[in-house]
Amino acid sequence: MTATSTNIRQSLGPSTMNEVAPLLKNTQKQDSCITVTVEDGTKGYEAIVNMSEEQIPMAKAARRWKTILALSQLIMLFALSLGLVYLVIHLFLPPIDLEDRALLKLPKNFEQLQALNQLLSSYMEQSYFNVMNAFIIVYIFLQTFSIPGSMWLSVLGGALFGLPVALIIVCTCSAIGATNCYLISQRFGKTFVKERFSEKLDLLASHLQNHSNHLLNYLIVLRLVPFPPNWFANIAAPHVGIPLKIFLLGTFFGVAGPSVIHVQAGLTINQMTSASDFHMFSWANVGALVLIGLGVLIPVFLKSRVQQKIKLTDESLSSTSSTDGLLSSVSSNRV
Repeated sequence: MTATSTNIRQSLGPSTMNEVAPLLKNTQKQDSCITVTVEDGTKGYEAIVNMSEEQIPMAKAARRWKTILALSQLIMLFALSLGLVYLVIHLFLPPIDLEDRALLKLPKNFEQLQALNQLLSSYMEQSYFNVMNAFIIVYIFLQTFSIPGSMWLSVLGGALFGLPVALIIVCTCSAIGATNCYLISQRFGKTFVKERFSEKLDLLASHLQNHSNHLLNYLIVLRLVPFPPNWFANIAAPHVGIPLKIFLLGTFFGVAGPSVIHVQAGLTINQMTSASDFHMFSWANVGALVLIGLGVLIPVFLKSRVQQKIKLTDESLSSTSSTDGLLSSVSSNRV
């Protein structure tokens, strides 16, 4: 996509500088000119724009103000979300004794996980759905802002709700939370993400380009492996052109494999007596994830083979048609 310097120079006039300057991705001063990359959705284009010495600081200041404003809005959104989580917990959960309130926190180890499970289990009979709703809200909050602790909550979900229910809850909350993170990054993080992770974004974009015909399968496999981390995939997705619908489905099905392992681990924590009995890593689990990944890639392989055969058939038919045409021409000339 190309733009004339005249059009952009008009857009970057002093009266509209504050509106257009946030679109500038990179600036490089060259005498009285400045090289800019103008963002257009997920694409951009470069142009040389003539700017005065006074306009260059204005453009940079407007861009800096845009970043500060986005960061302020993000902090406000986080504070409001945290307040909502606090309100939901106190509305849904019954009154908790003072000595038990210290246990109501995100677990960071096996002992804290087991203590929280015992506390919430005591309320399950009389407030089953209240506990479930509180669990869902907290899980979505963690995923939305990429806060560590979702793995422990997945294990806790297995202990509280059992395998089928917990697996559905965990996959759904992961997909909703990751989608929220996608939207937040798209709305507030464009400048920050592209400046801080430009090389990683370029690498991810090149991989996506190679797998554009089976993007959903690629995203599912991406969730099964630890690289790139899930938090980076969430914030990077809107800036490398991944459609929201495909991102949502890829996350839901992609987290299912690891979530089964985490939820299953929670089924037996009540019978464990020490942290040494708690193990989530095993070669059986690794093998299961590998099999899931291969299962996701099989349709991609089959589709590729079918497309290759169709291409070879078309080339063969084209070659045959060309040969027939040539023979006909030779026969006509002889006649």
